[in-house]
Amino acid sequence: MIPQPHRLTVEAPDGARIAVVEHPPVADRSGPTLVLAHGWCLTLSAWDRVVAELRRRRPDLRIISYDQPGHGQSTMGRERCVDLVDLGATLRAVIKQTTPEGDVVLAGHSMGGMTIMALAELDPDLMRERVRGVGLVGTAAHLPGRRGIPGERIAMGVLSRLPAGVRGLPTTPRLTAANLFGDDPDPEAVRATAHMTSRTRANVVAAWYHAIVGLDLRSGLTPFASIPTEIVTGARDRLTPVSAGRRLAAAIPGATFRLVPGVGHMITYEASGLLASRIESLLDAEPAGQRA
Repeated sequence: MIPQPHRLTVEAPDGARIAVVEHPPVADRSGPTLVLAHGWCLTLSAWDRVVAELRRRRPDLRIISYDQPGHGQSTMGRERCVDLVDLGATLRAVIKQTTPEGDVVLAGHSMGGMTIMALAELDPDLMRERVRGVGLVGTAAHLPGRRGIPGERIAMGVLSRLPAGVRGLPTTPRLTAANLFGDDPDPEAVRATAHMTSRTRANVVAAWYHAIVGLDLRSGLTPFASIPTEIVTGARDRLTPVSAGRRLAAAIPGATFRLVPGVGHMITYEASGLLASRIESLLDAEPAGQRA
């Protein structure tokens, strides 16, 4: 019988209390731990389908997922002006407090991918010494000239002025499907995504949006050159377009770029089986300590 997941709390350097879920392995494990980071306005539940598939295929795998600061059950930190480096510091705290030893495989969707890149800039030694492989899903290191969804900047300006407890980013399943999904999306996945985005607090939505707008993590990509890296982009992604995925792959020597036809931004729902397979290839990569 597969053990039930259990919850714990990790304190980030800025004081944020991070809600973490551990999926224990069925038996003693010898491989790496998989750590999953979700995207902007989502929660750790965005990875549920991938987690379920991997637990079916690999019952000996230990998986850690967590809510980003201010998202889901996690609190924001002390600082009012946030930066993507804060996300890297949070991920480092999650790794050190839940998996102090052994290899890890990191996978991040959207802002979660940016989180991993921020960690590489913050702590390149950790990346080289302990990270066996990286999956960067629907994400970017730099977004020059991005136009965004019509009315996006106006909406973020309004949300930033609302009281902290107000829920932000009101949406409907129809709008969610149009903006975040590709061809013929699963209605259940659309509803789940709309639920997550609509429950994220207004100040959190605006704070991390403004951090992402100034995105430029290219200077911290050097450690990835020695780490097996899978980059997956949906062909219909409107938030982090195909061009961003291609630029990211071009900036990381040896990275594998995969374009998924008909899929939008929510790849964790729309192509969960493919993501599970790509993550499996990273789990089976050469241990970090054996790399030249």
